[in-house]
Amino acid sequence: MHLVENMQQRPGRDRGSDSIRARGTQPALPGATMPTVPMVAPARPAGLYEPRSPAKKRPHYGRRALLQLLSLGLLLEVLFLALYPLLAGVTARNDAAKQAVLGLFPWIPRLYWTTAFPALVQLLAPLFNLANVSGTIKFLLLLLALSFVLVLIAVRIGGRVARERLSRVQARALFCTIIIITLVFGVTYLFAPAVLTFSQDMFLYGLYARLVTVYHVNPYGVALSAFPHDLLHQGILQGMQGAQGAQGVQGSRSPGPVWIDLSIPVVLLARESVANIILGFRLIGLAAHLVNAMLIWVILGKFRPQARISATILYAWNPLVLLLSINGMHMDVVLALFILLAILFFQRNSPTPGWVLVLLTVLMNILCLLLLPLFFRLLTKEARKLRAGRRALWWLAVVFVSSVVVVLAYAPYWQGWGMTGLLTSLRQAFLQDTAINSLDAALVNLPVKLPDALTWLIAPQHWTIFAIVIAGCLLLAGLWLADSVKFVVLFSSWVLLALLVLLPTYWPWYVILPLGLALCSASRRAILLAQLLTLGALASCYFWFWQPVWSSQALVTVGLPLLVWGWILFFSSTWEIARAREPQLPADQAKRGSLSRPSFPSRPSWPGRRR
Repeated sequence: MHLVENMQQRPGRDRGSDSIRARGTQPALPGATMPTVPMVAPARPAGLYEPRSPAKKRPHYGRRALLQLLSLGLLLEVLFLALYPLLAGVTARNDAAKQAVLGLFPWIPRLYWTTAFPALVQLLAPLFNLANVSGTIKFLLLLLALSFVLVLIAVRIGGRVARERLSRVQARALFCTIIIITLVFGVTYLFAPAVLTFSQDMFLYGLYARLVTVYHVNPYGVALSAFPHDLLHQGILQGMQGAQGAQGVQGSRSPGPVWIDLSIPVVLLARESVANIILGFRLIGLAAHLVNAMLIWVILGKFRPQARISATILYAWNPLVLLLSINGMHMDVVLALFILLAILFFQRNSPTPGWVLVLLTVLMNILCLLLLPLFFRLLTKEARKLRAGRRALWWLAVVFVSSVVVVLAYAPYWQGWGMTGLLTSLRQAFLQDTAINSLDAALVNLPVKLPDALTWLIAPQHWTIFAIVIAGCLLLAGLWLADSVKFVVLFSSWVLLALLVLLPTYWPWYVILPLGLALCSASRRAILLAQLLTLGALASCYFWFWQPVWSSQALVTVGLPLLVWGWILFFSSTWEIARAREPQLPADQAKRGSLSRPSFPSRPSWPGRRR
């Protein structure tokens, strides 16, 4: 029986083994290929789309962005040239700044389109009567607003092209294009007609320097009105009687000793010429503006490379920054230069030169004293990397260099001024007793009677304390959280933005330094607020030409940007929270999208089907 069973089982086993061998030696099916046969891909029909490699796409997109930026730069240059007759027409003929520039460059009126195209003036007459000062001012504001729109379009193009993987050659080409166009814009504003409303600070800087070089007196110990026969005093008197009002000179902070030292060579080279003084300060503003644009590019190259194109354009091509930095040069553009250089040195692990540059900034504008603790935090971080013995020597060197810089800055002006004058200048900066163009001025001039507690608070001396407390809280938060250069730049921008919004004295050029720091911080919220405040500063320049000047203009120039910024943050935060609560799709399904065809179970393998 066992033998029969074995004989019955063996055939089955043999048949199974034979079937396995048979399957292994079966001829291939028609159309199938053996593993040893080389595969030949079928030719793709000519009509189908063939995706290009990234190496072919990047140069094409970069070239297109370059052409778009060149086109926008050409349109902006046309708009800036169109400002020439408008800037000359918003002030009277006896404007000291306008007369000085036109006397130095008598060919400027040949560029006035109002003279070359009288038909265009008649066409605009129903909307803007350019023969009237009010119509000229409105058209000037319209052209500046239109240039802002073009700059924002260029910023959008720069943000899109930065998301591509650009090669070094393409990035260098974009950088050179931006800087060359910025140089063209700067030269355009260098020769533009001057407006005393924007240029009065240059008269003040020149007069401070002439007190030293011509009259050999201490500028901090003598009143500016002590020399009424000076050639710059006429422009200052016109500024006091003009759009800024008598509080214009009283509300402006006296420059620090380092800025007076920088103004002395300009006055010496001018040789009793108001036009040469204006041209000298404008050249300083042009150089500082160009270097600032380059520094923003370099600094963001390490912080956030994908934002450096748009941030550089937003600063370098900004019409208000060009107007206030070059045409009506203010020392805030040089303050931005020194602070950005300090950031660059701290980035490159050279803290001592960076610290000296921050000290020089404080010696030009005493309000920058609030930035010293943040940069001192970076010094202490660098000191921890050294050994104990070298750390002590390094701190001694830093203290010695800082003392030498401060002593050399104040030594020429110390006699007749001394510690009493220094404390007075600190009190005038941090306890201001005048409210001009600010939110505090708007609250003081409200037509309604306020409660006694609020009346006490909005007094300029008390309001200054409130502003310093807010800035101090931001400073303490920065000292606690800032452990890198990027965070120091971020909190520095917020401190300066708080001072710009809250201080009792507000001038449009105060936005230059916070805007530069906000762009370097790469913080979207800080950049948005700085950009809105820049638009408010443009509106402030417009309100200056009102007669009389609107004392509550800060409701529009400061309050409205703050309101818009708050609502934008509210809606954007709400949108982010709503999106965070949505169910997340798998990665493969998210790539295909919600409208893609649903996936079906795959068919079973062939051996399973044979079962």
